[in-house]
Amino acid sequence: MIELRETTIKDRKNTYNWLYYSDFSDYLNKLEGITKETIPSYEYYKKEEYMDYFFDCSQPEKGRAYIIVCKNNGEIGDIGIISYTSFHLSDKITEFDIWLKGLDYTGHGFGTQAIQRLASLVKEMGYEKIIMRPSKHNKRAIKSYQKAGFVEEDLEPENYYRSEYVPKFSEGDYGPGGDVFMVLNL
Repeated sequence: MIELRETTIKDRKNTYNWLYYSDFSDYLNKLEGITKETIPSYEYYKKEEYMDYFFDCSQPEKGRAYIIVCKNNGEIGDIGIISYTSFHLSDKITEFDIWLKGLDYTGHGFGTQAIQRLASLVKEMGYEKIIMRPSKHNKRAIKSYQKAGFVEEDLEPENYYRSEYVPKFSEGDYGPGGDVFMVLNL
């Protein structure tokens, strides 16, 4: 069973390590073209990727992060992070990002459950649409997102991104044609 816990600043270092230094990171880093020599610093992560508001709820209109907590056979543990981000998107649209802290947590439906839980939360906040942009090579992620109700669509940036952010975000993390644009209508 999966629950979501609001993150705190104390969680940020763990989420950084899960993203860049876990056994699952090798796979994700390879997809993004990141090598051990080019892993972003923790300072960069704090200032450019996952700013304070993800961890302290100071600007929920921009985004928020949650720790994915697994309760299984009487044991409780943090297994990953999921977040929504909205600062760059048109009204009532948000984008999810998720990663688990290790390969042991993949393939059990935990990610799908976390996505469904966060989708319920953002729907209550008034969002009507969620987007995700996994690498086209990350078949596990694509399958998980489909199980959560996402469908693949052609990206028309002007229908999703605020005009000032179209140049920065329309190509995604994997460059032109490197991702799958997925949408969940709430």
